[in-house]
Amino acid sequence: MFTIEGKRVCQTIAEVLSPERAVLAVIDIENSPMWEQGSDGVIFAKVKALTQAARTAGLPVFFFYNQRGPGLQDISPAYIRVLMNLGNAPAQLVSRLAPDNELMQVHPGLESESGDFIIPKHRGSAFEGTDFQLLLRSLQRETIVLVGCSTDWCVEATAWDATNKDFYVVVVDDCVRSPRPEGHEAALKQFRAIGLDVVSSQALLALWDE
Repeated sequence: MFTIEGKRVCQTIAEVLSPERAVLAVIDIENSPMWEQGSDGVIFAKVKALTQAARTAGLPVFFFYNQRGPGLQDISPAYIRVLMNLGNAPAQLVSRLAPDNELMQVHPGLESESGDFIIPKHRGSAFEGTDFQLLLRSLQRETIVLVGCSTDWCVEATAWDATNKDFYVVVVDDCVRSPRPEGHEAALKQFRAIGLDVVSSQALLALWDE
């Protein structure tokens, strides 16, 4: 740590990721079979290992998933158009985004435990309309470690919000993914370009093991 104008600032990545300072935020790894195969399965296994390591090291673990009200009551026409532009058929949105859709929940394979935080969100950022910031302040946590989906949407939106709310942000580059490969790479490049910390899961595990 170093001090400037009375402010103590983390100088090393080890300080930023200190178990006394950080939380692990798992963004939108929901109950989809895609997480059980291929490169997504590899990411899933790494994220699961990180959640276990985080708990062992004493970090709070937050799981976020998308939730919508019945009948699209909390989705604006503008947001519906965004979903349509991404290839979603209007006729399918009501059933797909229904609050009782089993796909719209935290993936059971992550095996959340008592003491973890499971928070539904209604928009891309994990801060928008949730108690995430309140909980972080109450827990006296300054660092948010981000993993999950999608790199160029919900992860990126959360990273921007966290930075603007004065949290340290660390993105685990091999534990985020997007259905848009170019967007994934562009988001990781942007994270580095704006000064956020980007680390591998292997480096993170090594720090928490210490």
